[in-house]
Amino acid sequence: MRVKVPVLIVLLLMVASAAHSQDAPRQREFQDLRSLLWLGSYNQFRLGEKWFWRAEFHYRRGDHDGVPWVGRMNQIYNRHAINYLVSPTFNISAGVVLRLDFTPNPGDDDLEYVVPEPRFWHEYLWVVPWPRFQMYHRVRIEHRWSRNNDVDSDWIYRDRWRYKFFMKIPLNSMRLEPGTIFFNPDVEILMHSGKPVIDSPFEDLRLYPSFGYIQSPRVTYTAGIMYTTGQALSDGSIYRQRWVVRINAYINLDFRSEAKQVPSIRLSD
Repeated sequence: MRVKVPVLIVLLLMVASAAHSQDAPRQREFQDLRSLLWLGSYNQFRLGEKWFWRAEFHYRRGDHDGVPWVGRMNQIYNRHAINYLVSPTFNISAGVVLRLDFTPNPGDDDLEYVVPEPRFWHEYLWVVPWPRFQMYHRVRIEHRWSRNNDVDSDWIYRDRWRYKFFMKIPLNSMRLEPGTIFFNPDVEILMHSGKPVIDSPFEDLRLYPSFGYIQSPRVTYTAGIMYTTGQALSDGSIYRQRWVVRINAYINLDFRSEAKQVPSIRLSD
């Protein structure tokens, strides 16, 4: 039963998207593929038996002026939350985000170089353990205020609804333990709603197969290339496409007294 809850949520979101698209049927147009580089640091600090502090940092660049992947700054993320371990197979998080959006056209004086995007967010993670691997279902909800880089542009508010399925499958050992190389199939659908969302509820679909290495109980690395596509906010008939190289580090530290520290690792992001 625990697996069916997030699956039901994403099915309802897909039905809502189909209902929107029937209101204004138009021929879909796919934009040219873009290339980006995302670097991420996922840090989790154990504060107590069931409490954790999550601190994440993301550095993102994108193609620009003929330079692929790293031609210009795109975004910087700072995401923080308090995480509560309800049970060994279910935990919840709640916190804040500050994203910085850089100008899409460096050197254009009609655009602000950087604008902030604050968010509140909460997340629900179900873990399904198997003898050799682990399976995850994640539901994340974000409440976001944003504006574009035009000078004196208006703020808009949206709610974002995310469902993610991913796994950790060891390749060179029987368990997820230090020294293990693992494969991570990862699929996420992102919907959003709010006054500015007229005919574009489908924000993004992310397909992200990656490989990881568990260096120690406290440090893990992953790397892979992600394909994404989703509707443009201003016109639901236009779909953007992106290739994104992603390189991440996961750090787990224990702030409790040494006698209470547990040398374990949670492979989640």
